[in-house]
Amino acid sequence: MKIVPNKKYNTVALYAALVIAANVLLIVAILKFDAIASVFGTLMRVLSPVIWGLIIAFLMNPIMVNTEKLFKKKKEGSSGKLMRAFSVTIASLVFLGIVVGLLVIVVPELVESIKNLFNNMGDLRNKLENWIKNTFSNYPSLVETATEKIDAFTKDASVIFEKIQPMMDDLVSGAWDVLSFIKDFVLGFIVSIYMLCNKETLLAQIKKTIVSITKKSTCAKIMNVSSQANKVFSGFITGKIIDSIIIGLLCFIGLTLMGMPYNIMIAVIVGVTNIIPFFGPIIGAVPSTLLMLIVDPKKAILLFIFILILQQFDGNILGPKILGDSTGLPGFWVLVSLIICGGLFGFAGMVLAVPMFALLYSFTRSWVENKLKRKKLPVTTEYYKQDIEHLYAKPEKKKPLTVEELEKIVIPSADEVNEIKFEGDEDVKEYKIGE
Repeated sequence: MKIVPNKKYNTVALYAALVIAANVLLIVAILKFDAIASVFGTLMRVLSPVIWGLIIAFLMNPIMVNTEKLFKKKKEGSSGKLMRAFSVTIASLVFLGIVVGLLVIVVPELVESIKNLFNNMGDLRNKLENWIKNTFSNYPSLVETATEKIDAFTKDASVIFEKIQPMMDDLVSGAWDVLSFIKDFVLGFIVSIYMLCNKETLLAQIKKTIVSITKKSTCAKIMNVSSQANKVFSGFITGKIIDSIIIGLLCFIGLTLMGMPYNIMIAVIVGVTNIIPFFGPIIGAVPSTLLMLIVDPKKAILLFIFILILQQFDGNILGPKILGDSTGLPGFWVLVSLIICGGLFGFAGMVLAVPMFALLYSFTRSWVENKLKRKKLPVTTEYYKQDIEHLYAKPEKKKPLTVEELEKIVIPSADEVNEIKFEGDEDVKEYKIGE
């Protein structure tokens, strides 16, 4: 007996099997979450050099591309391999220069500033208590409460520093975690050089794989998503890093000219937190001002005003010049993205929140507009600020004409319709079509 397969039932069985398999995998993932997380963590540690390579290559790619364009203009007859080698070398030197500069100049000064801060904690506490007593002398209860809080904080801070200092000594002397990080970073840097040198080949292999396993429409969507993601992320992150470096340098110069203590540490705080959109200036200004408030309350007010002016300059002049409208994300969704991604992924989530939501916002808007076009409805948002009932309202039925209205309608004859008049100087001649 010959069995004839039924394609309809085979399709239903396949979908049913996939649904059952997905449910089984979900249940196993819930029950064995710790084991899966451990395996995932091990996999991430093994792939750490490759991940670092992707990140470093992503950051160095704009430098390489711009250098290559400039090199092509000056050396039109040079080969592609020579230009690529030269541009990758320039990008690597710039990247290493920035990293080494931060390590050699900023880190020792930052560590020294933190040590001085904790060593002078007693003097700073006395200055702050005296300032509170002089300022709020009419409120003894407030002075007493503030003094107790300051004493508790400085005591806890001293204990924390006593615990942290041996850890810092271990890190400086060469702890395993630091060595592991340096190893992954160095290997990642080497991987990034290989990625940049063979960028076109690697991208072609990825495209080849996608084309081989997907149909034409799906492949086109994947390529479109990848292109938009690269444009949004590269434009935003690269521009934001450049903007934050400039703001950090301007902050350092301004604080040095004003004779502010801990100028390097405050400049680093302001520059690093400036990478975070919207909340970054607040996150950088608050701890810096509180630190200066402990040292010198008068300088704290001056510092806060300076940071406020600096951030206004960044938000209204420098930032738009560097970034432009690279995301196109409305302010409300910027705030929502920072809250959600910051709560889930911390600092890295807040940095990547805006480009991630900008990409999602763009895809959602395109999907909604395509749906509206299929329904032959307008796509502008202003149109939907009105009551949407008018979209589905049925057109009014026309009432038939009455006998009196029909009698009032004058229908010209065929001769009158076909009659054409030409005006002369004095006489009017009448012609009829067909004569």
